[in-house]
Amino acid sequence: MENMAISEKELKLLMNFIKDDLTEAKESDDKEVKNNKIEKVLEHIQQYLED
Repeated sequence: MENMAISEKELKLLMNFIKDDLTEAKESDDKEVKNNKIEKVLEHIQQYLED
């Protein structure tokens, strides 16, 4: 079975992407923009889980 461990550096990078995207979504007043930014976060997480 393949080792699924990630380095601390990789985890921090992923968390920074998520944090930045969610911060942008939080700051948006436009509901559509907010939803698009949240969708972007979900896509990043899905891409990461598939790798």
